[in-house]
Order: sequence, then structure tokens, then C-alpha cells
Amino acid sequence: MGQDEAGYAHVIREAREAAGKDLGELAAALDISFESYRDIEDYDDEITSVVSYRDVVTLASVLELDLRRMFGADDTIVTFAELAAALRARLHETPLEQLEDELGWTLADALAGPAAFADFSLDGLADVAGPCGLDWRHLLPVATRARE
Repeated sequence: MGQDEAGYAHVIREAREAAGKDLGELAAALDISFESYRDIEDYDDEITSVVSYRDVVTLASVLELDLRRMFGADDTIVTFAELAAALRARLHETPLEQLEDELGWTLADALAGPAAFADFSLDGLADVAGPCGLDWRHLLPVATRARE
């Protein structure tokens, strides 16, 4: 996100208001408490540190929000399978338990089924992808009906 752009919480609040949704509707869509959803619109780091990738994508879909644009991603696309492959390559040099300790995340489930990466927060994906030379933002979906 550039210096002149609004924070994530503000962007999400604006998108919700433009979509004519109320806080409760979004909390229900994400299956979280009203207070937890309100935090997403009050604190920039909530969307990256607390909410799962899956819920961020759900939120973006409901609000027709372009996540790649919001987080400043370029056109490069990386899949969860590619992230898993990059991590498996690291396992040739580092045992799984040591790699998990270094990265701070349990990886076995995601390595067995890369779709499990959707349960990670965006910060978690950054923690795991960065040391593999990947940009977590490239894992974000390409918007199909995003607001301009």
C-alpha cells in the first residue's frame, strides 16, 4: 500500500458502506462476532493478522473488493500448490520440525493438502512465503468484479 492510500480498515469500511451492507451482515458472512468484524474496520492489522485467508477472500467477494489492488500486488500469480512445492524444496535441507520452528507455523497439513494454506492469516502466509522467495500478495485471487 502506498503512503498516500487509506489504511486497510478504512478501505474495507468504505467498500462495505458503498455496498450498502451493515456490520452485522459482514460478521454473519464471515461467521465471526459483531465485535470481531468491527475490529477489522477499526484496526489495519486485523485483516492481515487475525482473519484467515479464506475469510479475507469471502469478505472481498461480498464487498467486490480487489485484494490485489488493496495490498499492492503486481500481476504475478502464485498458487498454494507452488507455495507447498517451495516449502518441500526447503525440506531437502531442513527437517520439517526445524522449518516449522524457523517460520513459526505448523506446515504438515498444508504440505499434505495445499488448500489448508487458506486457514493461515495473511501475515502467516507472508511468514511462510517470504523465506521461500515468494511474495504472499501473489497468492491473492484475481478480482473478477472489483470496484474501481
